[in-house]
Amino acid sequence: MRITTRVTLAGLALLALAGCGGGAEPQVASALGTESAAKPNATDEVTAYVDGVRAWVTCLRGEGLDVSDPDPTGTVTFPGDPAALKSDPKFAAAQEKCASLLPTVPEKVEEMRKPKMTPEEIEVRLQYARCMQQNGAPDFPDPGSDGYTPRDRQQWNQDSAGARQATRACASIIGAPENPGEGQG
Repeated sequence: MRITTRVTLAGLALLALAGCGGGAEPQVASALGTESAAKPNATDEVTAYVDGVRAWVTCLRGEGLDVSDPDPTGTVTFPGDPAALKSDPKFAAAQEKCASLLPTVPEKVEEMRKPKMTPEEIEVRLQYARCMQQNGAPDFPDPGSDGYTPRDRQQWNQDSAGARQATRACASIIGAPENPGEGQG
């Protein structure tokens, strides 16, 4: 059976890719530019990112891999079992050769890829934040209107005694065990 596995580019970074080049159509760089080229807007940033992913896909195909075209967020799919794919020497060699073409995922693309939360999920996140703040972690961030915590509010002291106490007190809100215990290892 042939299964198509959705692979986001962020996940591919976990493959510990090494750098190299080649495989893309030749392009000419220009030292001339405009103010807007120096500060791309979100649409330009996404377009540039997807264009970079296309160059990466072209390189991978040149190395004999079967890869889908990127979708509007730059996500590509590889056919087959992900575990088998990761252990395939041909896949590893192609990844290594083409790694330098894989652009960094821009924040706008990360935003586009986030699944939309239901009102119930957002309410759970709000309840959890309130609980954390009232039970020893006053610096725990509030989620945004979409249910996600904005990047500029993700820093909070997770190591304090209050944070540990709040985490235990509020665990049931998000379905986590109140006392997970020590890990084995």
